[in-house]
Amino acid sequence: MQNRYAADIGDFGKFQLLRYLFSNTSFSLSQLWFMYPDETHNSDGRHISYFEKVKGFDKDLEENFRYIIENKRSVKALEDASLINNISYFRDILEKDCNLKYRKNWFQKAYEFSKNKQIILTDSDNGIATKCDKTKKDIEILDYNFLEKKSKSGKYIFFDEIEMLFNISETLIVYHHLNRCFSHDEQIEILLENLKNRFNKVLAIKHKPYSPRVYFFLIKEELHYNMFFSKLKEFESKYPIHWKLFL
Repeated sequence: MQNRYAADIGDFGKFQLLRYLFSNTSFSLSQLWFMYPDETHNSDGRHISYFEKVKGFDKDLEENFRYIIENKRSVKALEDASLINNISYFRDILEKDCNLKYRKNWFQKAYEFSKNKQIILTDSDNGIATKCDKTKKDIEILDYNFLEKKSKSGKYIFFDEIEMLFNISETLIVYHHLNRCFSHDEQIEILLENLKNRFNKVLAIKHKPYSPRVYFFLIKEELHYNMFFSKLKEFESKYPIHWKLFL
């Protein structure tokens, strides 16, 4: 996450989804921003003229986001808006490229911060660290062995981190930004299958506007799986223009 992305269309979708799932619930949540220094080499984060597309989706969220965009866009402004109850935010900065020792120290703080939270959400800039194999039509989820080889590793979450966070949560929600490896839906289907092989109960929901992204739900208990399936299916049917569920 970068401050320049705050309150863009991706953030609107994320908070729309989380508010739909967790408003009026007693779940405790931890949001790990994976804060990354603002970049200036491109115009990412520019999608802020989207309010006509989401009119009526969530009036309170829309008003809060308009205020943030008109004043100062920042992650702290999102936190201060109190958009979700029972959520804590971790926003220690991650260096652009770091060695394994630094990364493990940073992650240990995030891990300790998230202990005793039922739901953990990760929001790394580019999502999961992956390697595309077009010959085998597969996507490998990378672990710490690749961290120091991965350019701008601070933009990714690695498998070791996914596994550790899953172990201390009831449900782990992992953001992933789709790329050009395969079609967007094919990427989701491949990653969903690979995650199911490791975590069993996994759901995915794609946010379609502009530059598509996906949220993977890694779920421990059957009861929670059924709850999230029902809520996500309901959410998809209510907002089909912007959302698509994958099972």
